[in-house]
Amino acid sequence: MTSVAGWMARLGLLAFLAPVFVACNFAGDTDGLHWFMGMHDSHAVEAQEEDYTTLNDLKGDDWQYGMSSMPSFGGPGSGMRVPPEGSVPRGQEPYPYAAGEFDAAGRELQNPLPRTREILARGQDRFNIYCAVCHGYTGHGDGPVTPRFANVPSLMSAKIKNWRDGEIFHIITMGRGRMTPYAAQTSVNDRWSMIHYLRVLQQQEATD
Repeated sequence: MTSVAGWMARLGLLAFLAPVFVACNFAGDTDGLHWFMGMHDSHAVEAQEEDYTTLNDLKGDDWQYGMSSMPSFGGPGSGMRVPPEGSVPRGQEPYPYAAGEFDAAGRELQNPLPRTREILARGQDRFNIYCAVCHGYTGHGDGPVTPRFANVPSLMSAKIKNWRDGEIFHIITMGRGRMTPYAAQTSVNDRWSMIHYLRVLQQQEATD
């Protein structure tokens, strides 16, 4: 009897594990069998996915819901929605200057942050992430991309040293020439902190 019970237990365990092994598939990009779809692919819409509720409207209810059949990266009902024109992030004010209003921004914008040790440390951190790739860690226009993108301006030139803080802030915010805007990547305070750090680099250049 003990032997029969043992074999029955083994068969029960095998019957339990068989669906698990059948569901596993490591060949190519094809999924195995799916037993718990809600755990396999959450109903929360990721930024890179389509909104499956919209796909139901477009394709009907007969399409297979699962990772392999989930279209991604744009298209009708994309989860990565574009904000309506003129919308402003909550808690922020619209930037009041157009791209060409360089002089007006320079006259009217003042750096609101004190030049403290903490502000300079933050400015250095953001500068090394967003500016140094082109302008170099010391601002001489010798960043890692310069072999591919020639003639990156040096931030140590007399021209840029004479720019007002507001003018530099405007260029970081709106972009200029080959430089794209960095308003989406950096906060307002981070841009001002980078300008503080740049001024320190320029002062060190003048004393060397």
